[in-house]
Amino acid sequence: MTDTFYKIPDKGDPSDVLQLFPRYHLQLLCCRYWWLKKWEFKELAFPYWRIYHNTINGAEVIYDNKSYSLSPDKIILIPPNTSFETKLTGKITGQKEYELEGGRVESHTDKDEIQKSGGVLHLFIHFNLGMPYDNVSPGIFVFDLTKHLEKKISSIIKHLSVDYSRFNFYSALSIQSLIGDLLADVPESRWDLMSNDFRILEVLGFIEKNLNKNLNNDVLAQKANMATNSFTRLFTRETGVSPQKYVKRKRIDYACVLLHHSNRSIEQVALKTGFADRFHFSRIFKEITNVSPARYRKEFGLTHSRH
Repeated sequence: MTDTFYKIPDKGDPSDVLQLFPRYHLQLLCCRYWWLKKWEFKELAFPYWRIYHNTINGAEVIYDNKSYSLSPDKIILIPPNTSFETKLTGKITGQKEYELEGGRVESHTDKDEIQKSGGVLHLFIHFNLGMPYDNVSPGIFVFDLTKHLEKKISSIIKHLSVDYSRFNFYSALSIQSLIGDLLADVPESRWDLMSNDFRILEVLGFIEKNLNKNLNNDVLAQKANMATNSFTRLFTRETGVSPQKYVKRKRIDYACVLLHHSNRSIEQVALKTGFADRFHFSRIFKEITNVSPARYRKEFGLTHSRH
């Protein structure tokens, strides 16, 4: 199969080659600027990308026994499902899994007082690219804050200090441009796309867009234009898991995003992610995450966001 097609040139177009480009869908989940006085997490691992930038020294993330400081001259990019811990004071009360003390930075926030008290100012952005581009090898990417990136960061922080709920076109472009600049510097070898088979890539994209629909093996095989048994074997060989196990995992990943970044009810999340009812959804959710959807929302939802 070739990726090159020919056509009659449009008027003013000097080429007769129809070019094909990879399709990805950048979905911004949140962009916030907080002050933090406690940021102690024993583990963070969620199915979306994170960007961290602190304008005050003090906090750190730890991955694979290596510490990465969050400082004004660095930006940190973390791929989905990377398991890491965070520290600011380095102290957690009792047997708690995490402690968070912070709030939104506003125009009247006393930044000097935050710094004197040992706190930090913390910009964080969460986003997804869609499959297969959310499937990057786990790790921590650290980038120097160039003048070019600093201009974008400053623009984003300036907007968030005035309005944290609505973004104008220029501010949204600054966020997307920042994401694009950082992703472009991720080494090509780190983009583990699960499969290079165009049939499987097509099915992965189809699953991503239709999580609330029937996605049995017959439906997926038809999308790949293959016999069901042949498709199941190919999918399992290429991805390392069966089609239905993959679908289940993606539904729960999407449920985590909705519980964290939206105010949908648990019933609405269940339907949005393709489960027949809340009870079936809750059973599968706990099976995979080890916590119930209600507890997940209570601890990690909008008012208790893990950063």
